[in-house]
Amino acid sequence: MRRGEVNTTNGSATLFNEAYHAAYDYVSDYTAFSLLRALRTAGVPIRGGFSEEEAVQRLGCLPQYRPHVRWVLAFLVQQQALTVLAQGNYMEVRPEAWYRPAQAAGLNLNIEPSMRLIDYVISWWPAIVQGKADPLHVMFGSQGSSLWERYFNNGHDLYAVHNQWAAESLADEMPDGRKAKVLEVGVGYGSAARALLAECQLRSQEIDTYLLSDVSPLLAGKAKGMLAADYPRVAIQSRKIDINRIQGVSACSFDFIYAVNVIHCAESVRDTLAMLRELLSEGGCLVVSECVRADYASRLHQEFVFSLLPGFGNVQPWPEAPPCFGFRTAEEWRKLMQAAGFRKAQAEVNAGSQVRGVMIKGWV
Repeated sequence: MRRGEVNTTNGSATLFNEAYHAAYDYVSDYTAFSLLRALRTAGVPIRGGFSEEEAVQRLGCLPQYRPHVRWVLAFLVQQQALTVLAQGNYMEVRPEAWYRPAQAAGLNLNIEPSMRLIDYVISWWPAIVQGKADPLHVMFGSQGSSLWERYFNNGHDLYAVHNQWAAESLADEMPDGRKAKVLEVGVGYGSAARALLAECQLRSQEIDTYLLSDVSPLLAGKAKGMLAADYPRVAIQSRKIDINRIQGVSACSFDFIYAVNVIHCAESVRDTLAMLRELLSEGGCLVVSECVRADYASRLHQEFVFSLLPGFGNVQPWPEAPPCFGFRTAEEWRKLMQAAGFRKAQAEVNAGSQVRGVMIKGWV
């Protein structure tokens, strides 16, 4: 990775350790194995060689979902589950050459929420790309919602690291002896907020007011109800905030703004960052934790699931290359922070052998 002004942080080494990277790699292989099975079930001749066009036809894929099929093929090549033949055709690499399901037993990390969500979405994927199922209904119906709640949970080891790293990073910025006013955008199920409140309690740092916001007031209110009972000394509030059109919040109101894996969903990331900057008081800090890719030749297993959701568009800068959905590079995040007008912008990627996340900070 060409880092430029992007740093590698040692502070995340205990979170993004060898066990974490091994678990992430296993779930990537599991995703590839499951996608191969879905292609085979759809009648794609993966063992004899096939073209992208043939995969699209066998799947009965609508034109708007063709980029998703391209992504799947590129991901399978990346995972060495497919090999590229002459004329750009593909053929299966037998799973025993690259997939080791027995590895899961030795990981000692909770990866079940990732695997069950992947299973669920892949089971619906053919119907989605055929236009027979609405991805929003699939994702956020009763079964999908329960899977998301387990996924965005601090008991899910592949996801919790991003919450904990963000919590520690914000707590590092809090001045001693002064109560802070914090706004969180995209609170969702409240796991990032819980991580921050627990970290501040551990350090004896005080939050005066904590405003939990989400485009769904129902989710924000539910998170408030759960957290207020556990942290009665903090004035926890909730309200609806759409990150694309931030309204009804006074400028210069907060010491810190906190966002974990949400800003990438903005229609214009730069505009959203600029709007958030206006809400910070002098000397305030925006702390953003995001999953990232090392470069635009890399694809992330979680991208498969998220790419089916609105707001997760193609961010690939090279039009002829297979798509990359939603997740950017650390260097691009730093540049977006600068373009949004922050006095100082910093981006640090996680420790370890592979780039998985970035901690972005901007000061006013």
